[in-house]
Amino acid sequence: MKRIVKKTAAALLAFTLTAAVFSGCGSTASSAASADATAESTFAASAEGGELEKVKAAGKLVIGVEGTYPPFTYHDDSGELTGLDIELGKALAEKLGVGAEFQEAAWDSLLIGIDSGRFDTVINSVSITDERAEKYDFSDPYYYEARRVVVRADDDSILKGKKIATNATNAFIPWYEAQGAEIVGVDTSSEAIDLVLSGRADFLGTSVPVLNAYLDEHPDAKDKLKEAFVIPDSEDVIAIPVRKGETEYLDAINAALAELREEGKLKEISEKYLGGDYTESAYQ
Repeated sequence: MKRIVKKTAAALLAFTLTAAVFSGCGSTASSAASADATAESTFAASAEGGELEKVKAAGKLVIGVEGTYPPFTYHDDSGELTGLDIELGKALAEKLGVGAEFQEAAWDSLLIGIDSGRFDTVINSVSITDERAEKYDFSDPYYYEARRVVVRADDDSILKGKKIATNATNAFIPWYEAQGAEIVGVDTSSEAIDLVLSGRADFLGTSVPVLNAYLDEHPDAKDKLKEAFVIPDSEDVIAIPVRKGETEYLDAINAALAELREEGKLKEISEKYLGGDYTESAYQ
């Protein structure tokens, strides 16, 4: 099977097979104290002149990230902050004519950082949800993540009458059962893959990064698995959130993303960190 993700494997192998919104786990930001101390004045400046004017005046785009969520934002073996969203943030800032400054924070603090003015935006695999869209405006999507059903490479069967390895909290269990599949309970994604490879289960449902975390640890399995199909209505749409009403700022971000897409930069970054082009919807 074609390698899909290039990342640190251990960070994702503990993920269970859920269909929850593709979000991250947090880390404590080393720069939190100093950033919070200036948040109020920063927010006031933004409110007076608009976020885009503030960014250009400061000469930098302050981006909130976790730094613990490979392959999107994480530290490599040398300790350098890297990942798909880090490269995107740098490219976006360059298009806006400013530098990029990344500040790390726990996942639960990231969007709050936009509210307080600590961050100009957050680029950390933030999916668009109805709840988030009520509070923030979102850019055009730059990444799509749909759940995929994976089988052994030599298996051309369909779900009906087959066993699918997943855990009891998987939101797609009703859909699996409606297709006639039998549920085989597991605790982790690696266990589910092992069951499929051993023949004790026929299918598993997973995401691209989780699957390839396993493949990073077990490279001999890459030719033994294949994607069967994308699960309907399972796609997370990933975009860049900004405060409501910042139309000029959002337009500038969208214009930059459009240029990066046209130049092939979005595709290049996706292929580098995900092993394929996931910048378009799987349902197109």
